[in-house]
Amino acid sequence: MKSDFSQANRILVRGVNWVGDTILSYPAVRQLKMLFPKCHLAILVPSHLVDLWKTFPYVDEIIPFQKRGGIKSIWEDLNLAQSLKEKDFDLAVVLPRSFRSALHIYLARIPVRIGYRDEGRSIFLTHGIHRSREVLRVHRVFYYQKLVERLGKIEGLPSPQIFLREEDRRWATQALKDMGISDGKVLIGMNPGATFGLAKCWYPDRFGELGRKLSEKWKARVLLFGKEQEQPIAHEILRYLGSRGIDLTGKTGLLQLAGLLERCHLLITNDTGTMHVAAAVGTPVVALFGSTDPVTTGPWGDGHVVVKKDVACSPCWKRICPTDHRCMELITVKEVEELVDEQLRHGKK
Repeated sequence: MKSDFSQANRILVRGVNWVGDTILSYPAVRQLKMLFPKCHLAILVPSHLVDLWKTFPYVDEIIPFQKRGGIKSIWEDLNLAQSLKEKDFDLAVVLPRSFRSALHIYLARIPVRIGYRDEGRSIFLTHGIHRSREVLRVHRVFYYQKLVERLGKIEGLPSPQIFLREEDRRWATQALKDMGISDGKVLIGMNPGATFGLAKCWYPDRFGELGRKLSEKWKARVLLFGKEQEQPIAHEILRYLGSRGIDLTGKTGLLQLAGLLERCHLLITNDTGTMHVAAAVGTPVVALFGSTDPVTTGPWGDGHVVVKKDVACSPCWKRICPTDHRCMELITVKEVEELVDEQLRHGKK
C-alpha cells in the first residue's frame, strides 16, 4: 500500500557507480516503477554505465554525467544540479551512500529526497534511512530494495535481468563467427581481474592451468574478459591456452559483453561486475571469493557456485592483501576444475 508519496509524478533515481551494483539495483528500480506506473522515472548515472540502462524497460529517461574529481568538479556539480532543477522532479531516491551523490540531489532542490543517511549527509535528505548492521549484512539486492520500500511494498522480488536487444545478440553471433567459433562449440568465459584490487584476484597461472585443462577436456574455447588495463593478466593466461584462448579484455562495450556472456556455457570469475552481467543474462557462474563476502555481493539466482575458504581474515575488504593472500592461495585448480566439470555436465546450453 502506498504512503503519502503516492502523488509523485516525476521521480529521479540517482544510480550507483559500478557495473555490478548497477545490475543489483535493477530489482529496486523495477519495483519503484511498479509502485508508480504512471510516473516519469529518470535515472541519473555516470556516463560509462549508460549502456546498462539503455535496454532497461522500466526507466523513461537516462541522464548521464561525468564522474570527475578536482576543482572542476565543483562547477560540474553546480551545472548538473541546475539542469536537474529545471526538470522539476518531485521525488528522488539516492541509491549510492556517498556524500556527493546526496549533494547533487539536494542542490537540485527536489522536494522529497530518500537515501541512507550515513557518511555525514543527513542534512541533504528529507527521509534518511539508517544503515543498520542488519542492512549491511544482506545481499545488495535487498540493500537497495530497502530504500524503495520506504515508498511502499510489492509482493515478490524480481531478479536482476539485462534485457538484450536482437541487435546485441546479432553482434555476438557475428563476433563469434569472426573469431572462428562455430555453433555448438563449448564456450567458457573467464574474468581474471577485478577493479577493486588484487586482493580479490585468483592467480593468473591458475586461471591459465585451469583453462588449458578445460579446453582440452571439453574441446572448448576460452574467452578472456576484463578491462583494457587487465590485458597483461590475459596475456599471461594465453601462454597456457595458446589458440584455444581469445583475449577480449578492453574490446567490448557492456551490452556486447552481455551478448557474448549469454552465449557462454559458463563463466569462471573473481568477484567482479562481469560476474553479475553473466548472472543477469542467465549464464551459470563459478565465482571465486576471498577478500569480499558472497553473502552481500555473490551472484544472484540459482545455478551458480561460489568457491570460498573459511579463513579468519576473510572478508577483509582490502584492495591489497597485507599478509599471505591465503583466502585465494587455498583455492586449488583441481577443486575449481571439478566444480566446472559438474556445471558443464548439467549446463543449460
